[in-house]
Amino acid sequence: MVHTKHLRAFLAVARWGSLARAAGELYRAPSAVSRSLRELESSLETPLFERRPGTWLLTEAGRVLQRRARDALAELAEAREALCRQFPERSATLLASPFFLLGVHERRLAILIAFDERRHVGEVAQQLGLSQPAVSMALREIEESLGIALFDRAPSGIRLNEAGELLTPHVKRALSSLRLAVAEIALTKGVVTGQVVVGALPFGRPYLLPVAIGRVLARHPLLSVRTVEAPLGRLVALLRVGDIDFLVGALPPGRREEGLVREELLHEPMAVLARAGHPLARKRRLRLEECLRARWVLPQKGTPTRDALASVLERRGLAEPAVAVESADLSIIRGLLLETDMISAASRALFQHELKTGALVCLPVRLPGTERPIGILRRTAEHSSPGAQLLIEALRAVPKVSPGRRTPSA
Repeated sequence: MVHTKHLRAFLAVARWGSLARAAGELYRAPSAVSRSLRELESSLETPLFERRPGTWLLTEAGRVLQRRARDALAELAEAREALCRQFPERSATLLASPFFLLGVHERRLAILIAFDERRHVGEVAQQLGLSQPAVSMALREIEESLGIALFDRAPSGIRLNEAGELLTPHVKRALSSLRLAVAEIALTKGVVTGQVVVGALPFGRPYLLPVAIGRVLARHPLLSVRTVEAPLGRLVALLRVGDIDFLVGALPPGRREEGLVREELLHEPMAVLARAGHPLARKRRLRLEECLRARWVLPQKGTPTRDALASVLERRGLAEPAVAVESADLSIIRGLLLETDMISAASRALFQHELKTGALVCLPVRLPGTERPIGILRRTAEHSSPGAQLLIEALRAVPKVSPGRRTPSA
């Protein structure tokens, strides 16, 4: 974690190349500025400057931190401008606030972000190991440093007001830039570390993501990965504020998210799946009409899978199959396919392991027009940590052809 309270001193020395001139700009004693830099270097476990007589030169790690700190300050400057427009009468106070220069302890920022996520002082206190009065005091001190209210307070509790809702996404993106700095500084020492946070959509969970994670962690054991499972809209919101590094899974066909980079990895039609040894699996040639006589397990009507299958059947003038079980739960679908003679229509990506071991097979029928792109959605490469980049590269390298595939006959 970057100690934000020391960043102003770091950036001033980096700008001037001189401890004395930086101290003059900050109205601090040179010894105090030097102490801030030592503490910052100690927390990052690397020197940020080459100290030479009369000049201080940035090391490679120092250049990384300078670039990411500038990104963070630019993000906070956007927040300040937006708040000045919203509160023109408080512009002078906002422009003078050290908050927008990261002149605030990282613990207070962590409390603000935790409150944005938890929306309850007691839960924030429990999460961070603090007392509730300490959390309340930290939130009030942030407001005092800004000169505007960020919360509406009532007997029932407090909640972010319009200004607070405007500010917190910018703070999250600023802190995300500083987290990237920590990971990139570690990389300058030949170490890939930190945590990659991945938004996991259904079609990415069973095979693509586990395979890629396994390969990356085998080579970089100091790296860790956390997955977040949520609907697409929620994951996109988390991606935009930097709470997740990227998301992987089924992407909406043709839909583009402004400001985000979309990369499709797989683009396969759905298959009709059955257990090995199923009566229909013994046939070398099979018509879709024959499959419709079987009992099916499918997601509910209105889901993408069900709608895609209905569209295929409608184009062929066929009625929908007899659906014995409606469920979108993969474990239930998997269990019914393995233990009964039910069949289903789904993406191969959801059942890669069963297809690979031969427990399930793809029946030889085609479902054209049911393709769903499976891929990655992320911010630009500039916003990706070294660990996230490695995981994205591993996802690209996962085999694109699903095991257990048979050549359809009809």
